Amino acid sequence: MALTASVGSVQLLNYARGQATTISALKDFARKPENLICLLQEPWCDRHRNPPALPGFDIFTPSPVKPKCVTYVCHTPGLSTTTVFTAQDSFLGTAITSSYNQKTFTIFNFYSPGQAEPLAAILPTLKLPNDCLLMGDFNAHHPWWQGPLLLSARISRGS
Repeated sequence: MALTASVGSVQLLNYARGQATTISALKDFARKPENLICLLQEPWCDRHRNPPALPGFDIFTPSPVKPKCVTYVCHTPGLSTTTVFTAQDSFLGTAITSSYNQKTFTIFNFYSPGQAEPLAAILPTLKLPNDCLLMGDFNAHHPWWQGPLLLSARISRGS
């Protein structure tokens, strides 16, 4: 389903880093006109425990302070955005609706803190719409995507 005549970019960034790294990554993302949606995991937060604003983008968070994930959506004519799902400080759903065809697409931005269990508890309760994308940092470590060497290294470190 197309929301606009041209397709833009959706990017997922995990920046469990400081202020300079987070702001630099966001500015780099915003510099490219094809970038429409940025899903940020573990954002740096200011002294008021808020993630950085991004000029030209709407910001969505699952909690008012110290969110574990943030969704930025570029101000685009013909698109409206609204939060449709939040849980804890880590799970967020944002609906994007086109005024041209009244179609809605929902993007879910999830951060499962530390382990996969918080995500596993949320998923069965979630009614996913047909037109959606679920992205995030699920912390679902598995040898299929990490390989046996990385798994053994994690076990030896105790993480």
